[in-house]
Amino acid sequence: MKKAIFFILYFLSPILPIAAIYLSNPGYYGGAGLIPMVLGAAAFTWLNAQLIISARPKLIESTFGLDRIFRFHSLMPVIAIAAAFVHKIVKGDSFEESLKTQLGDAAIVIFIVVSVLALVFMIDTIVQWIKPLGIVRQYVVKLFVGKYNIQKLLHNAVVAAVILVFLHVMLSYSAKNIFVKTVYIAYFAAPMGFYLYHKVVMRYFLSKKYVVEKVTVESESMSTITLKPQSGKVGKYLPGQFGFIRIQCEGISGEEHPFSLTSEPTNTETISMTIKNLGDWTADVQKIKPGSKARLTGPYGRFSPLLYPADKTVVLIAGGVGITPILSILRYFHKKEKDRKVILFWGINSKSEIIFPDEFAAFGRDMKNFTLVPVVAKEADYEGEKGYITHEILERVMKDNNTGLKDAQYFICGPAIMQKSVIHGLTSKGISKSSIHYESFSF
Repeated sequence: MKKAIFFILYFLSPILPIAAIYLSNPGYYGGAGLIPMVLGAAAFTWLNAQLIISARPKLIESTFGLDRIFRFHSLMPVIAIAAAFVHKIVKGDSFEESLKTQLGDAAIVIFIVVSVLALVFMIDTIVQWIKPLGIVRQYVVKLFVGKYNIQKLLHNAVVAAVILVFLHVMLSYSAKNIFVKTVYIAYFAAPMGFYLYHKVVMRYFLSKKYVVEKVTVESESMSTITLKPQSGKVGKYLPGQFGFIRIQCEGISGEEHPFSLTSEPTNTETISMTIKNLGDWTADVQKIKPGSKARLTGPYGRFSPLLYPADKTVVLIAGGVGITPILSILRYFHKKEKDRKVILFWGINSKSEIIFPDEFAAFGRDMKNFTLVPVVAKEADYEGEKGYITHEILERVMKDNNTGLKDAQYFICGPAIMQKSVIHGLTSKGISKSSIHYESFSF
């Protein structure tokens, strides 16, 4: 129900400015000026709304999950820009060049450039289709020290474009009407308020303060940061959720980054994140010194079995570093629900990638209904499941564990190509999408 209300409010949000503009001059807008006016008002409203969505409001995030919000956030500017472009084409020939039109043109150009760059640098599927883009992206990502700084640059460009759009409408003829002007200001001020809330209030006043207790090397590419609250207890979260962390340490970039929480929520003394070295900010994790201060915002995400029916078998499917939120889930079950039937399929290149082997041995020893199934891709002499995780492997192993495919809730975390393959395989076998849960920030 909350999802439906959100979409209704979002897509009907241009009605107030449309009505205000129309009533300011019914004679003009009742004729040829109606279509460009409606398109312009919709573009103005939906572009401003992007600042609200980017602020990660908890009410919306808890309903959809942050990854779905980000995908919607990527799609809607394209629709809004198309509306703005048609608005200019239909209306532009009737008016001479002015500061107002220049501001509008500049905003459209910025939005188009940002959208194209976002497709290239933020969406892995595009790069997989057009191989030369991958070379360009690798070079630029290295130049800017990671995807985060590119994303930050694009986000700041969007904010600048939204301001230009606001100035554009404030110089328009319709803004001479005091009611229309008030609506324009309100529709701009509300998103900017969310933006400032996200940038200032959340960062400096609502984020939880921690101290780095230790940094533990788990493997050649994985390290765990353990954090202790500066005061009080660890904030509430669900197993499988994630947060945005900002570390204050000499030699470490101070921007925030999202990582899964690998600790489990009954531990209120410390919280942990296990992070893979992917060659950008994560390459410096081992340089973080104990005693460094940190800020954490969250929790975010709906990737938790506690949010879904508890009477079914939980099937966890991890690819590589996708094991991190699943660690939190397993640790919680080990602590609170030892009898829960859990099957973990873990796709790895070699057995050496299995981290926390002693802990997984404890899961197998203490949880009588737990089954670990490593699926090894690059060890020809491995005696267990080989290759990549497929629905055939899932079906065979689950049958051996007296569990039908339709008798489980599935939680999938890993590379986008793996997730898509597994989800397609499950749905092709008739598994309802309501039983398949995943979070993906590359698509």
